[in-house]
Amino acid sequence: MEIRKSNRPYLAVRAIISNDSGRVLILKRAGTKHGNGKWCLPGGNVEYGQSVQEAVKMEIKQEVSFTCTDFFFLFLVENLPSEESDLHYVNLIYECIAEGSLNLNYESSDYAWIGPEDLNDFDIAFRNDIALKMYWESQK
Repeated sequence: MEIRKSNRPYLAVRAIISNDSGRVLILKRAGTKHGNGKWCLPGGNVEYGQSVQEAVKMEIKQEVSFTCTDFFFLFLVENLPSEESDLHYVNLIYECIAEGSLNLNYESSDYAWIGPEDLNDFDIAFRNDIALKMYWESQK
């Protein structure tokens, strides 16, 4: 879906999915106008008429083939227009419990399970690094 510049912020959801070792899933974006080749949390736009809860479940299913069995709103992170992107996003960050076999769709070329010590090894898009730092800080 091509995003057009708007004079209003876009609303997006991002999912923090941890594995049994407490590491968080990130995806490498592929073939996209914004953030191509960078890493981010699974997620995407909330479509008109769609609840944020529906968006969280749908984005997880579409992007990694997991079934979201439960989720909890954590906080929001704003992504203001910048040199990286002229878009303004309000990202709703959810902690998600998910199950199934990981299978990437066309939007991602790779995935990684990371901990706080790994964050500097990845070029993170859309201020998702801020979300990850906030999440890990809340886990202490």
